[in-house]
Amino acid sequence: MKIKSLPSKTTYLSSCISFILLSAVAGNIQAQEQTADAADVEKIQVVGSPVFRDRTSTISPALAYGVEFFQTFEPTSVGDMLKRTPGISFSSDVGEYDAPQMRGLGAGYTQILINGRKVPSSGSDRAVFVDRIPAEMVKSIEIIRSPSADQDSQGVGGTINIILKDGASFEGGNARLGLLRFDDGELRGSGAFGYSGDTNNAAWNVSASMQERYVPKLKMERRFEPDGTPKEVEQENDVRDSDDVSLSANLSYALNDTSTLDLSANFVSTSREENQTEIVWEVEDGEFSLDGMAKDEVDIEEDSYIVGAVFSTELGNDTLWESSLNFSRITSAEDAIAFERDSENAPWEYDKIEDLDTTDSEILFTTFIKHELSNGIELKTGLDASRKKRDEILIEFAVDSDTGVIEEIDLEQRYEVEEKRLDGFILAQMEFDGDMQLEVGLRAEHTSRSMSSMAINTDTSETQINPSAHFSKRFDSDNTMRMSIARTVRRPDFKQLSPTIQYDEPEDGDAKQGNPYLKDEVSLGFDIGYERSLAGRGIIGLNAFYRDVTDVIEDVGAGTAPDGGILFSYDNAGDGSIWGIEMDLNKPLSDNTGLFANLTLLDSKITDQFTGKERRFRDQSNYIYNFGVTHNIPDWNTSMGFSYQKQGDSLSVDIDRDVTLSYDGNLEVFVEKRFGDNYVLRLTGTNLLNAHKIERFDNYAGDSAAEILDNHINKNIDELETEDESASRIVTLTFRAFF
Repeated sequence: MKIKSLPSKTTYLSSCISFILLSAVAGNIQAQEQTADAADVEKIQVVGSPVFRDRTSTISPALAYGVEFFQTFEPTSVGDMLKRTPGISFSSDVGEYDAPQMRGLGAGYTQILINGRKVPSSGSDRAVFVDRIPAEMVKSIEIIRSPSADQDSQGVGGTINIILKDGASFEGGNARLGLLRFDDGELRGSGAFGYSGDTNNAAWNVSASMQERYVPKLKMERRFEPDGTPKEVEQENDVRDSDDVSLSANLSYALNDTSTLDLSANFVSTSREENQTEIVWEVEDGEFSLDGMAKDEVDIEEDSYIVGAVFSTELGNDTLWESSLNFSRITSAEDAIAFERDSENAPWEYDKIEDLDTTDSEILFTTFIKHELSNGIELKTGLDASRKKRDEILIEFAVDSDTGVIEEIDLEQRYEVEEKRLDGFILAQMEFDGDMQLEVGLRAEHTSRSMSSMAINTDTSETQINPSAHFSKRFDSDNTMRMSIARTVRRPDFKQLSPTIQYDEPEDGDAKQGNPYLKDEVSLGFDIGYERSLAGRGIIGLNAFYRDVTDVIEDVGAGTAPDGGILFSYDNAGDGSIWGIEMDLNKPLSDNTGLFANLTLLDSKITDQFTGKERRFRDQSNYIYNFGVTHNIPDWNTSMGFSYQKQGDSLSVDIDRDVTLSYDGNLEVFVEKRFGDNYVLRLTGTNLLNAHKIERFDNYAGDSAAEILDNHINKNIDELETEDESASRIVTLTFRAFF
């Protein structure tokens, strides 16, 4: 087999940088403030000056990014936006940015909010797949490193708050048309429309978008004897083709001079097809022989919506009362058909059909009163009540190999969970000596769960008392220091709680069974940071953090699986600690050139539940960095820019293997031509270095879990394995109009 060589990454990098430096390319879209009566409303126009992250006035450590920071690179989703923000990584397939991981930790350690409120997820691990949220719906993104008492304590790694566009912030309309081209010649389109306005006492916003996401991937898996002798080669071609449609509307209505009612509704529908073909060759004495072929066809339909109402009123000159009610629901139907055959000339035979259906819904009521005391202390007290329900059913069918007609049900599993939360908080803010601020708070969160699965019903409850304190000191108008301490939690995911047995997890023949009596992971976290404003809207920030985590949930070996492999379960296996340094820089290099860069150095420590040795937390990268430059050419009404992202290696340990995960860096460029103040034509390139995702496995074997564990501890490797996955480069042409 002859493999065609690809151009080196160095060649591509130098070519792309030369292209940037020599091209007339295009700029940034920046919202300019426009005063309308007593309110400030932004009128979106095309301008060319560099755009950086926003300064924040919060006492707690947080970063804020307006949509203008991201828009020059034409992200299709919130995942595409987040990959350029500090300290956020992904461990998904190459070319996809679905579940963000703050500080490199697993997705379950990161909380996702929309407009400051919880949202459901289609996954059991509570992670929200942000690649399903179109970028066109977003006004700004907040990276909250340490929560205040009026925010949900979920999120040991941190919280990402996605703020959607609303009529009270923007005025006017915008439209976008886009065309995407991939390495295999496939074309996909995108389009969006939005309009914001005000009428009498009401401000409103409506928007709609459609985007086609296409990810063709090639994966090569190679397995070796411990001495490096090749055993097996597997080629996997995987194409993921998605259509996303989103609708959004909100209305802010002034009931009178002191009261406001806000209504909002957001809907996202995703249709996704995944087609995967695998070819396996055995290798003996350097000779390849076909061992088998397999094919999977998966169809996924997912709909989600959020509707909400917020009522706020002023009770006198120093008191505000606000109450809100939100309902959210997400449904997902996944239908998969598996085929197999022994040779390229043989017909495909049906292997099995599998259906997975999930429904996740949540109703959330919040209310608070904020009152300013006569001594200048601001006091805020509130109550949050929620009910979350999740229903998941998996059915595997045995089918006739020739016709695909269903013959019988091989497996049927279902679990239901209802999780009720009642949280109360009190928060006080005070300012003293004119340049220091202190915020102290206490949040009590009571959770009760009812689990139903396999005729087993389990009820549990747990209460967490989470204090927090944040302090900021302004040395002058440009320099600020912040210190924080907060207690946060990570709640178990639903499959970890369900006693249902998951077959063939993590490998064929193995199985996993949940533990309904798992406790929450609890973290006590410390942050200390410094921020300095630079001339010309620049800013530099440095933050150090430490998290002491107890009752960490880990896989544990529980016995022998029904199919003869290892039966795993979950337990609060021990304690660990996480620490790191976060740096970010946004600096104008001239009136028309801007630099942004961020670097996060990460480490952690936990005693492995299998080997007894110390290691990092699962899936945590040891570093994450981003940098880029944008440059404007006013005389030509053009700008140019590039962005580069890279994350370090991460480690995952199971009883029978060690897995090291590596990603190549991602280079993006944009070129843009502006036509007046209201039109822009932009060309962007993504994954220009043909980034690869590489996984390296040290596999251990044995006739029992004890023997496998003994081989693991003593590093008696049974098999070495590598998986090399790559995806397509993407070139996008986009036209935007503002009116």
